[in-house]
Amino acid sequence: MKKLLLAGALILASGGGLFAGQRTATIEVTGLYCASCPYIAAQAITDVASARIVDGFYDQQAQLARYVVEYDDDMTTLDELVAATMQYGYPATLIETPEDTSGES
Repeated sequence: MKKLLLAGALILASGGGLFAGQRTATIEVTGLYCASCPYIAAQAITDVASARIVDGFYDQQAQLARYVVEYDDDMTTLDELVAATMQYGYPATLIETPEDTSGES
């Protein structure tokens, strides 16, 4: 059920090709007390340039969601991604350090 609720938020994430500076980060958003909150938080994240949610989950009881976000670090910063949900009153924290997903070693 929890993944089903987040599925709609993942649909909000627009598709896109691979970016030269593509990175992946996991962001935890808290204060998601209503059924619409995870969707609003997801939209705030995907409104950031180049950001795309590729996975995540919502824990209704804990009132939090974790989003795995791909982004182009030439177009946006981690600070912008983490700050995106605060405009709606949802605090966010970087959970995992970003890693290079461009396939280069």
